[in-house]
Amino acid sequence: MDLSLAPQIAVTGAGGFIGLALARRLRDEGASVVGLDLDPRAAARIEAAGARFALVDTTDAPAVHAALDGCDGVIHTAAKVTDWGPMAEFVRVNVGGTRNVLEAAEACGAQRFVHVSSVATWGYDFTVDLSEDAPPRVSGAPYADTKAASHLLALSHGAAVVRPGDVYGPGSIPWIIRPLETMRARKFILPGKGEGIMTPVYVDDLVDCIVRALVHPDAGGEAVTAWDGEAITAADFFAFHARMLGRDGVPTLPAPLVRAGAWGEEMRARLLRQTPSVSRQSIVYISRKAVYPNTRAKELLGWEPRVKLADGMARSEEWARAEGLLG
Repeated sequence: MDLSLAPQIAVTGAGGFIGLALARRLRDEGASVVGLDLDPRAAARIEAAGARFALVDTTDAPAVHAALDGCDGVIHTAAKVTDWGPMAEFVRVNVGGTRNVLEAAEACGAQRFVHVSSVATWGYDFTVDLSEDAPPRVSGAPYADTKAASHLLALSHGAAVVRPGDVYGPGSIPWIIRPLETMRARKFILPGKGEGIMTPVYVDDLVDCIVRALVHPDAGGEAVTAWDGEAITAADFFAFHARMLGRDGVPTLPAPLVRAGAWGEEMRARLLRQTPSVSRQSIVYISRKAVYPNTRAKELLGWEPRVKLADGMARSEEWARAEGLLG
């Protein structure tokens, strides 16, 4: 794919895991990239990825408009991604921020827009495999519900929408760093027998899907789902992390006990005004019993995931060892 003729591509949330990977890929494709992020500490890593840094909070509409001026394409990854916090803050960032970026992109004449959504838009608690046309569901979880709202908002503006599965790889906080840290602290426990379903996608494969959605002439107004199509149980997924640490298997407990422990951690966090190390929403998420379709990305965009889980975890282990995460 040749993006060298595109005057400029903007990536919001460019200091994050997915945003940085996108900036590097777009640079390699010949595009000029501006990376928006609200954290001034992200400047060095964004510039190291080959992008021009713009200190912008997506909830600041005038600042977003100024940053997108002259951009031919926009990829929106910025979001509040956590399973804890007040709904109002999720609405402000995930819905209000998305609206600002969409409206600024239209006002600046950007021709292509990709919104990075999530499989969480379908909620966490279902037992039947979904159709790719299944609408977002209200689940009561602030992150899931506001990502669902921003997903629908993006589609209503004619944006291409990419719905990632569980995005892992070197630098992933939820699927590499945090599991390794909690396992090292002997605090990682799966509910039941760890039979919940994971839907992984290696970060480079996701980035390829997003870039294809950016350049494909028929992607606007369509939502595609990106994961590798090979479901794995949570026990088998996190067994990779255990082996990185030289351990055999992942501890489990009956689900009611794990949920009770998470409830207790939430109560402690509220009293201390902290973020809990585990929440009941996270337990629901890794207890999913069904998978998601991913045929539209293949049929519409010609996308094929290339990195098998074992290879992606091997790359992640090499990175984690270099970063000192394995002790």
